[in-house]
Amino acid sequence: MAGYEHKKIAAAMIIAAFLVATLTATADDAGGQVSIIIFFDLDCSHCKDADRVLDRIEGQFGDRILISEYNSNTATGIELMDGYGIVEVPSVVVQEREVILYSDYENNLSKLESLLVSSINNALYDPEIEIYKEISPVKLNPGENVTVTISMENKKNITTDVMLIDSYPGFFSIIEGETAWNGTLSPGAVKNITYVARVDPKAHSGNHKIEGAQISCRSRGTDKSSVSNTAIIQISVALTLFTVFLAGLIAGANPCLFAVVAFMAAMILSNTEKKLEVIKFIVFFSFGIFLVYLLTGIGLLSFASDLGSLNLVLGAITIALGSMHIYDYFYIKIKAKSLFESSKFMKGVMERMVKENSTLSALGLGALFSLVKAPCVGAIYLTILNLIAVQKAELEGIVYLCMYNFGVILPILIIGTAIVVGLSPTKVDRFRKEKRAVIRLVTGIILVALGVFLTFGVI
Repeated sequence: MAGYEHKKIAAAMIIAAFLVATLTATADDAGGQVSIIIFFDLDCSHCKDADRVLDRIEGQFGDRILISEYNSNTATGIELMDGYGIVEVPSVVVQEREVILYSDYENNLSKLESLLVSSINNALYDPEIEIYKEISPVKLNPGENVTVTISMENKKNITTDVMLIDSYPGFFSIIEGETAWNGTLSPGAVKNITYVARVDPKAHSGNHKIEGAQISCRSRGTDKSSVSNTAIIQISVALTLFTVFLAGLIAGANPCLFAVVAFMAAMILSNTEKKLEVIKFIVFFSFGIFLVYLLTGIGLLSFASDLGSLNLVLGAITIALGSMHIYDYFYIKIKAKSLFESSKFMKGVMERMVKENSTLSALGLGALFSLVKAPCVGAIYLTILNLIAVQKAELEGIVYLCMYNFGVILPILIIGTAIVVGLSPTKVDRFRKEKRAVIRLVTGIILVALGVFLTFGVI
């Protein structure tokens, strides 16, 4: 008999355990517990009416809701009401999100009950998937890759079916991963979707808004959709051979170069009166400039590729050089001479090398000029070098350097050829003196603008 009693007790315990597990599972499936806050005033009759409605709601939902009451005249009550932006009583806050004011039902207690039941059911049963979209890097160059990560988290205690479709711009080419997903997220589960896209090399520079990812979710017969945050990426200016050549041409169209070419041509013509000698000297002089800038660029290109973008450093240098050019504009206007003029010693060295009139002296003079006159022509070179470093492979970068340097020496070759066919060196030098102030000002403004763009990562 005693054994039979023990069996009854054991069976009762098993049944009790089963009921507890079932109730717990039901509570979990219902989305957990919903918090309800009511703000009241002791002298408010409408508050007492709202409290009676809450009593009926509590009897209907039982442990699935948790009701808290705060007096609107206490420090805690005032602080909480301010946090929700509430200025009237009675007011009810469901699940710390949805606010029901007295003005929403105006003492229509049936309406209040309906609003509360609807809000509680939404909090219990509506699926809630938090979604966030992240893109890395946010500053990039045309042709580079970006990684897009979409994170989804089930914020409810309800198992939810989810379907994700991401939106991406037309200049993205997907090279790895998927942009869509569907599956089930259990309560509290987190799911990350990652894909890699290549930015079209022809994509426009500037800021681009990347639309958010869209999700549809379903749980217990309730459907819901939402969209993630948008993201902003910044695409730098795309380099082409033509743009690099044009930048070199702008740098080469400099009064420093005009003065030297006119000086060399005049010296050679006065010594030999042979125009062919002028052409030969200017060609090798130009090649000396080309070679020094190319070798220097290759070295700096290798250095920059190890460090990545040098925007801040080069931006500061370019702004400083641009400011010097602008200052030189005013200096020329006041003093009638330039800060960048060569010293008497350098002029003497140049005169001796030109008189020597050999291939080696022409190459040497070009190399010397490229170093001494770097402030005149080197600022834009630094800007282009930085862009090449972050956008091009090493071999391709050398091709771009050659194109830039060809742009630098082309004005020298043009002026030299013009002098050979009849243009007077004196007229070239006079033009240089008359226009050098304006050229300095325009060059300075361009350099300062480039420096600002570099500093803030626009290019």
